[in-house]
Formats: sequence, structure tokens, C-alpha cells
Amino acid sequence: KCSVMAGVGKVEEGWTPPVFDKSEENKAMLDARVKGIFFMAHLTQVDVDTLVGAFENKVYAVGDILMTQGAEGDCFYVIESGKTDVIVDIEGSPTKVAEKDGEGENNFVGELALLYNAPRSATIKATTEVTSWSLDRTTFKTIMQESATSANDKHRAFLDKVPILNSLSDMEKMQLADALKVKVYKSGDLIIKEGDDGDDFFIVEEGEVVCTKNKGGAEVEVSPQLGAGNFFGELALLNDDKRQASVKATTPEVECLTIDRKTFKRMLGPLEEILKGQEYSP
Repeated sequence: KCSVMAGVGKVEEGWTPPVFDKSEENKAMLDARVKGIFFMAHLTQVDVDTLVGAFENKVYAVGDILMTQGAEGDCFYVIESGKTDVIVDIEGSPTKVAEKDGEGENNFVGELALLYNAPRSATIKATTEVTSWSLDRTTFKTIMQESATSANDKHRAFLDKVPILNSLSDMEKMQLADALKVKVYKSGDLIIKEGDDGDDFFIVEEGEVVCTKNKGGAEVEVSPQLGAGNFFGELALLNDDKRQASVKATTPEVECLTIDRKTFKRMLGPLEEILKGQEYSP
């Protein structure tokens, strides 16, 4: 999540994000790209739609410079197609250190200067014709910050409704809310599987799930339906053991808040005895 992001700065009163025309195909491509970027995982669909609308198409020829090391960051790029070199000045010598292209996972560039209010950390040079989509600094920072704050506030309020967390202080709940990641599942999705390694703790925020165990080759339900405020997955983390049951989504959409193993041990360790006392949990 982007709690580490530097402040947005003053936005003019009445500011609205720009909207650039694009085809439905391009909208779908940008929607998928944005949703696949790890630091944008907290964005709502409304936020994603706003960003997609604000992306502006920019095409570069071979040898063109998309950004220069040391310059102020004014935009973020998604590379639709083409290849670029990432060049860093090392002791006065421009040195290629990586590539960015439209094919692999490294299909975006320019976020660091915007996230941290820092100068560009590298020069990006087109090595083929590049089709890209740029997002201006103000839109990037405003939407990212507002979404992160909104999600954090929502999760902080939700944690007050989780009985098992009542003993945590307000500060501990704020820290926990900041560490949460959201995962969404559809009905029938297997969220965790009996016998697998356990790396995450889950709190159900919306929807319902059920726990099952394999008994004689058949999946048998070993819990009632678990809904908002219920949790699962802690035993494998507390005991450094395999998952003791499977958990499946049973409603059209299930939204879970997840905490990784390291954060769980650090923040929820004091609740160990209470957590171990739960009757049903994988």
C-alpha cells in the first residue's frame, strides 16, 4: 500500500482529472495493466476508471528519451509496446542497468519520482518505436493518495468490529490497517488448501466462506459459514505447520483482508493464546 507515498501538495480548487479519448480496446488494456501493478492494488474500480481516462497516448521513436536521470518527475508511464533501456550514470559513465518493455511485467516506469517526490533515478531511452500512455503527476498522486487514505480509514473502522482484535490499542489497529492487503474471490474459489504451506492470515470483510477437511476422500464441512469479522488461517502461522483445512468462497464475491506471516507474528503475536482457542480454523 502507498502509506509511504509523499504528500500530494496543494491541488487547485475545482481540479478534476483530465480525460483523453481512447478506444474501448485501449481502455480495457489500461484497466488490466493498472490492476496488475502492485502499488495500485488498493485502488477501487472507480479509481481505476479515473486513471484509465486520464492516460494520454505518447509515441516515441528509436533513440528518444522518455525521461532523464536527475530531472523532476512529471508523469508516470505504462508501456503498451516497444522496448526501452534503463540507463544510470555511474561515476560519470551512462550505464545500461535494465530494460523496460510492453511485453513483460516491467511494463511501467516513472513511479518512484512521483511516489517519493524524488528526482528521476534513471534515464529511459527508446530502443525501438515505443507506444506508451502517460499519467500526469497531479492525477497520479491525488488518486493514489486519496484511495490509500480511504481504504485505510475503511479498514481501520472495520477492525473495530472484529472481536478478536478488541485487546489491540488504537495505534496497533492503525498499524494493522496499514499492513492489510485486499484479496477478492468468487463463489467456489479455493482460498486455502488443506496440506499447503501457510503464509497469510485472513479476515473476512465481505461475503462468506466455509472450512472443509478431507475425510475418507470426501470434503466434509467442519465449520459454519464464516462471514464478515470472522477469520481463518492463523494456526498454520502460529504453529509453523501446514494448513489444517481448506477454505472455499460460498457467496458470489468474497473480500478478505490478509496479513503476511512476518506482519502477523509481529503484530498479532500477543493474541496467540486467544487465537489458538478457536475451534475452527485452518
